[in-house]
Amino acid sequence: MSESETIHLAIDSSFIHTDHMWCTPGSWVNYQYYGPDFYEEMARIAQRGFFDMIFFGDAAETPENFGDGYVTPLREGYRWPKHDMMPMIPMMAKAAPNLGFGITMSTTYQHPFHVARLFSSMDHVTGGRIGWNAVTSAYKNEAANWGYDTMMPPDERYEKAREHLKVVTELWSSVEPDAIIMDREKGIFADPSKVHLINHEGKYFKVRGPLPVLPSRQGRPVIIQAGQSGDGMNLAAKYADMQFVSRRTNTSIAAHRAVLDDLTVKHGRRPRDLGVFWQVRVVAGDTREDAIRKERRFLETMPDNAGLIELSFQFGFDFSKLDGKIKLVDMIDVIKSQKTYWGPFEELLNTEDPNTEIEDLGRRWITERSNFVVGSVKEVADHIEGVHEAGGRNGGIILTKSYAAPGALRDFVELVVPELQRRGVLRTKYSHNTLRGNLNN
Repeated sequence: MSESETIHLAIDSSFIHTDHMWCTPGSWVNYQYYGPDFYEEMARIAQRGFFDMIFFGDAAETPENFGDGYVTPLREGYRWPKHDMMPMIPMMAKAAPNLGFGITMSTTYQHPFHVARLFSSMDHVTGGRIGWNAVTSAYKNEAANWGYDTMMPPDERYEKAREHLKVVTELWSSVEPDAIIMDREKGIFADPSKVHLINHEGKYFKVRGPLPVLPSRQGRPVIIQAGQSGDGMNLAAKYADMQFVSRRTNTSIAAHRAVLDDLTVKHGRRPRDLGVFWQVRVVAGDTREDAIRKERRFLETMPDNAGLIELSFQFGFDFSKLDGKIKLVDMIDVIKSQKTYWGPFEELLNTEDPNTEIEDLGRRWITERSNFVVGSVKEVADHIEGVHEAGGRNGGIILTKSYAAPGALRDFVELVVPELQRRGVLRTKYSHNTLRGNLNN
């Protein structure tokens, strides 16, 4: 949903207070979940940079996929703790009155009526600036926390997701925009003819409706989807307004956008109805040498096994069990059998030498798992423009994980944003007061 060709900006703040970043100099100083000051400051910095949104992924689990159960992630500070970020959003929204917020709820575990009601309510609290990241949840320990002995297979997760999204969007449409009359003289609050039952009965859900919430401030909350598999791409093409995508090269970015364009048309939509935030890891400096120094300082804080830990949690397999000389191509059947995230592994196969040894990949994975740039302001701006061009100028970029917060965000806002504005590819003011409105302009 990006009618303009300007670059839109988002920042991925999912678990980055952990992911080995807690010990990086200047990162997450005085961080505590129960104090909103840190997140309010992040929101104010992002708004100064004319970002569209801050995004929070989620997975309600304690990782146990590497070595000794949850001992390593707790000891080294990796993806734990995982507080629910929803309570932070109203405070951040007040601190930054133009910024949007993407928050996660699962189509696998949360009920569609609850999702529809909560997000529509949050849309009013934020003044029309909320987005729902609809995920299909592919972590084994999360399944156990929700009461499942085994994780639902991918095909069934997506089948359930399609029904879930159908119900949510029907609930959001069950109250027409002009249903509220508030005529005190006639004593009429709402027009009953503009409020509708949905009477959904499906394989997974039975929901009568209507939604007992006033119409959303932005028509409906923005729907975000991140799947890169065939099922994920189809789900996004049918329902999503924005997709978050990790493609490692401009060639694979262009290929992804081409497939997405074809799918949106097949689902009766226009390619412009679905924008993409491309994940880019950015390390910017006044000079290239300054950026390299920042990158080196970041890497010096990482444990030697950081990349293998990340690979283990990404793909649901304990990479500590492997002989480091095993080649990437030899892992295909192993990763498929985990029934977790096949799309990102397929991207690895397409962008790495299939004969890459796992120990080599592990050393580089922390810094090279997504598209990335380390360089001067000009080099970073050139890189971002290249990504945007490869993606059809339909969306923008999301600053992905492995950055020191709030320092790296402040660097981006103070160094890179003015250069992008000077080039005329980034807004200089917010045009609308809703997330949907800003994403479309």
